[in-house]
Amino acid sequence: MIPAPPASRPHQITLTSVKAGVRYQIIEVNTGEIPGLGTLAPRDKPVVINVKGPSELRSSAVEHLRIQIDGVPFPIPANVTGAMYVALPDTFTSPPMPKAEVAPAPASKVKASNAKKGR
Repeated sequence: MIPAPPASRPHQITLTSVKAGVRYQIIEVNTGEIPGLGTLAPRDKPVVINVKGPSELRSSAVEHLRIQIDGVPFPIPANVTGAMYVALPDTFTSPPMPKAEVAPAPASKVKASNAKKGR
């Protein structure tokens, strides 16, 4: 019996492109599942792909992709170009991203009618 890899918390990988016709493929390393496959262009809506565990991104032109993992930009090294794959971090061992702090509500403005009463 082959032991199953430990369950991981899900992550969202968001892909956008700055060049037309950029092919991409996301492969989950532990399962071999392909949750994302397609072609992107600059005017396309961002593609959001849910993954569990370490994943690979394969692309026809990886330097033209903009990648975010859980809303945090994932920089592509400058020496990675062309038809290559990039190993995305292991989501099981990666700590969760800090939640964004809620900004305090702006102070309410005094109504113009109240301000003119003193005149």
